[in-house]
Amino acid sequence: MTTFAFGQIDDNLMKANWKPGKEKIIYGNTIFRHEGKNDIGGVLNVGFQTFSQVKADIEQKADKEMWTPEKKKETIESYEKFAGGGMIHLYLTRLTIDAANTDMFTVIVKDSTDSNEILRKDLKSDIPNTPSSGSSYWWNYASIPIPDKINGKIYIYIIDKLGGDNNKFKFEVKL
Repeated sequence: MTTFAFGQIDDNLMKANWKPGKEKIIYGNTIFRHEGKNDIGGVLNVGFQTFSQVKADIEQKADKEMWTPEKKKETIESYEKFAGGGMIHLYLTRLTIDAANTDMFTVIVKDSTDSNEILRKDLKSDIPNTPSSGSSYWWNYASIPIPDKINGKIYIYIIDKLGGDNNKFKFEVKL
């Protein structure tokens, strides 16, 4: 399988001003934040790309890098198998290196009724990036593929195992 790094992180994904009860458009999709607040302890935001958006990114990268038709076809087919339902993008910041490690987070996806679980994934360890100049926050980013095709809106829950009272985040992706 060909690995593929996604392009730019959507600027809206990195902004701390997303409060519960508010919508943001990230990667062209409307996402409503139900629960979980960004505060002094850090930021946690999600974005979502449909499979057609993922495919368009692959095609753009293939053209830019002049992939062979075989490599392009193989990559698209591979992504269709493991990300046919789209791709969740998770951006987070925390005050400590341990709290910003992705192994402290679980991702749960539920269908449009918010009752049937589509995906549950305990994220694997990924050492956070060093705080940038003038910041005290360690940051991390993960892309989580949804293998099964989805219909209608989905609900994404992120559980922060070290989050204390602010450990559950709930987002609604309006497709």
